[in-house]
Amino acid sequence: MGKPSRFLRGVGAGGCATLLTVLMTTLSANAFAATVPAVTAAHPRLILDAPTLSALRQNAAANTPEWQMLKTVCDSYIGGTVNYPTGATYPNLPNIGSGYQGESYLPALLSEALCYQTLKTSNPTAAATYGAKAVDILMKMAAPYGNQGENPNVDDGYAMRFYGVGFGLGYDWLYDLLTPAQRTQVYTTANAWVTSFETQTFEYNHPQSNYFAGYFHAKAAIALGTYGDNPSAPAQWSDWYTHQFGQRVQPFYAQHLTGGGWPEGFANYAPLGILNMTLPAREVMTATGTDIIHPAAAPYSFPLDNADYMIHFTWPSRAYFDDRDMNHADGSAIGIGMPGTTQVGLAEMILGEIGYWKSPKVGVFHEYLNEVSTATNGFNSSDPWLLFLETNPATPTTSLTSLPLSYFASGMNAVAARSDWGTAASWMSFRAGPYTNAPAQGEQYFDQGSVALTRGNTPLLVNAGGWMVHGPTGSADEDRVYNDNYGSSDGTLYMGDRQLYNIFYVFNKSGGKIVEPGGQAAYTTEDNQVRTHVAAFEDGGPYVYTRAEHIEDMYRKFSAGPAVAAWSREVVYLRPHRFVVYDRTTAGSSAYDQYLAWHFPATPAKGSAPSGETRLDVTYNGTYAGAMTSVLPANATMTTVGLYPGSNPVKVWQVQERAPTAGLSQQWLNVFDTSTSSTAVASATPVTVNAGAIVGVSLSGSDGNDVVINSAGAAGTPISGAISYTVPANAATHVVTELVPMAAYSVTAAYVNGQQQVSVSPGGPFMASANGVLAFNVSGGGAVTAVPPPPAPAPAPAPAPAPAPAPAPAPAPAPAPAPAPAPAPAPAPAPAPAPAPAPAPAPAPAPAPAPAPAPAPAPAPAPAPAPAPAPAPAPAPAPAPGGQLQNDIPVSGLKISKGGDLRYTVTIPSGATYSEVMTVNGTGNADLYVKYGSAPTLTSYDCRSYHAGNNELCTSSNPKPGTYYVLVHARASVTGLTIRAQWLP
Repeated sequence: MGKPSRFLRGVGAGGCATLLTVLMTTLSANAFAATVPAVTAAHPRLILDAPTLSALRQNAAANTPEWQMLKTVCDSYIGGTVNYPTGATYPNLPNIGSGYQGESYLPALLSEALCYQTLKTSNPTAAATYGAKAVDILMKMAAPYGNQGENPNVDDGYAMRFYGVGFGLGYDWLYDLLTPAQRTQVYTTANAWVTSFETQTFEYNHPQSNYFAGYFHAKAAIALGTYGDNPSAPAQWSDWYTHQFGQRVQPFYAQHLTGGGWPEGFANYAPLGILNMTLPAREVMTATGTDIIHPAAAPYSFPLDNADYMIHFTWPSRAYFDDRDMNHADGSAIGIGMPGTTQVGLAEMILGEIGYWKSPKVGVFHEYLNEVSTATNGFNSSDPWLLFLETNPATPTTSLTSLPLSYFASGMNAVAARSDWGTAASWMSFRAGPYTNAPAQGEQYFDQGSVALTRGNTPLLVNAGGWMVHGPTGSADEDRVYNDNYGSSDGTLYMGDRQLYNIFYVFNKSGGKIVEPGGQAAYTTEDNQVRTHVAAFEDGGPYVYTRAEHIEDMYRKFSAGPAVAAWSREVVYLRPHRFVVYDRTTAGSSAYDQYLAWHFPATPAKGSAPSGETRLDVTYNGTYAGAMTSVLPANATMTTVGLYPGSNPVKVWQVQERAPTAGLSQQWLNVFDTSTSSTAVASATPVTVNAGAIVGVSLSGSDGNDVVINSAGAAGTPISGAISYTVPANAATHVVTELVPMAAYSVTAAYVNGQQQVSVSPGGPFMASANGVLAFNVSGGGAVTAVPPPPAPAPAPAPAPAPAPAPAPAPAPAPAPAPAPAPAPAPAPAPAPAPAPAPAPAPAPAPAPAPAPAPAPAPAPAPAPAPAPAPAPAPAPAPAPGGQLQNDIPVSGLKISKGGDLRYTVTIPSGATYSEVMTVNGTGNADLYVKYGSAPTLTSYDCRSYHAGNNELCTSSNPKPGTYYVLVHARASVTGLTIRAQWLP
């Protein structure tokens, strides 16, 4: 969704460029046991089945606003020239160019093709004009590489999302207009693109990235769209269904993306990425009659789950979205349209797709879309072809109040909660799980365990990486964020230490300078056996409780051992506007610098607080945002710094919270309050502990009182025996966490010396929840009553009927189902998450359900008598004489003896905006060194990338033209190594 940049490969020197071989081995070993469905539907068989075409033609006859927009676009290209990919990329209308790597071709092609299909029966003359223009666009796109065509491997296959998808959908939607020679040209070019992507090493190896999503959609569309003519299509379709989907995407998304989300951020890559992981399910259904969304044994719920994810992770104002992960600056002023503004086009696509699949969330999501569109002035609406396709004028609306007030996306281990569904509500987001994006992609950031807080449209705690890129200086600050995340550590805090998140930090310093990079890394369940996860989530009505464990697994190690040996974080949200954050941390050494970091959108001002505490008040753009109160450890040191040195204006202020005395382990208790005024903020004081290993805080305010009690023991270990604590003698709601789950307790409150002494003992009439939470009310006189369970949200009415899927013949005989584990559960308002995630075997799907009897569609053209297999990958070319690396041509099969070297040169031309040298694959351990102008040594270099194994990467933005010298040094004997250089104009 826009021009990529160096951030597409943000791993940089010192980052993680793993290819997830463990992941691929694990998933490949668990075959998706299913017979490949037959492709039997007639053209058009992708999306435009008979019910869909009928509905679209009715909407066109009714001259809906969406049709008017699409027809205007189609008319705008008539009479112009379609340029080849090698021609002018952005000509004036009515001419058409490729745009950036095909981004202009695809919407023009699909617009004209959809106008053709819509008017084909009612206005064949106009349809012919649109169809001819669409064919012209498709054939220019399908020009062979080397004969005015695009290089399929440019930028590691970035263009696949435009060209490849266009080949498949264009071939299908324009099938009856293409001559046999044109069909051959299209599928021949398409096959070359598929082969090219599958033989490159950057993005094919992991099933989660915007690159892979483009390939995933393109291969499905090409295989299904050209099936019956293309000799390679049967093999492509079999591979897509059994391997790409069955063994890779379905199990990975079931484990890591159940509940929705997109780990590359929603400002740039989510709209097209989610579309490309969603539309293939519909294309499979319309082409084969097979439902891959709902099989009980192996569901693919991702296309439906994103409706919930979008609703719950949108700010209460509806105008802004949880802006974690990559956000590209675009020069927008702070306000509507800045990076992070809620994406209307993404919501429009999701609404159409969940309507197709008859989701019960259609009505409420439609209401959400209407509210977001109003709040954002229709920001980034869909391309007219997609908007026309996805809009059903009869879609009902249902109030958002029919939804729960919290949500747990179990795949990404992300939690969202709010006080109510009003636009001035208080809201939180929290995430603590393994790295999910392809590690080599570098779009997901390093914030596991981070909290963000907002009231209405006024933030209190911000995601600094998203907030920094706003405004006219956003581009410069984006560079600073990049350097913080991916720069080579230079001893300062802001280069390569990933210190911009609301998390715990540990740094090894000497003489005031950082000795080793700190912060988190791209560690995954599959490669690194990461245990990080949300271990408990519960919405109890007056409170929301969440606990994350083993966040320490996400941290980079120091040479002497772990930087962070243990970290757990609990958040107790006390509706409507109080948030108690409790952290238990253990550093690798008491000598290390340790602190919690918190990031605010304005300078915090010191307020009044009890002795031993610090209160910071934040006012943003003239509106009071809320306050933070540091309760434990007593007398913590609070240091405020503006991010970053050189930023003007400063947009984010970091507060570093340090314990008064050094120690391996610390307990931190902080309270955040999003009240509308400083006088409404609750006063926070630590409870007096009389018995038991506990800590806690008492909150007193004009709108009520709360007490939160946490365990002082190890995270996840229930409190043993009785506990007792003293608090002011005020009526309050008490929330005690980490008790024995589902155990019975007695609770008493006694008036002692003008205060209440509360005792909680095993055995009695009160029952802890499945997550070990006990909530109760204590009156000012000491009467104890249980907190009533939260009311269930009002049920949503059934949605209006959606267009039925295309008729299909009876499915092929079902294979015997393979044993499979239970599928990942759908998110519920208050599920009890499973223990730490572990790689899940790929479950086997159930046979596709037979559709209701219906007339069989016209058969597709018969395939060739003996389909040829897909062409085998071409061997990598040998290096040029003298060891000079050519642009984007890998050199493979290299061997180096221990202690030996390989040397190459790379000549970067003038005008290059990005360059990289990378090594991957093979066994052993090799380091990569690059230097401009002269040969590097082991002690003299411009870039050094060194990790365990052979996956190394050196990058440069706007590189100096000339010769770069490359050294690959084997620290252990290396075999099967691949090296590749690339530069972009």
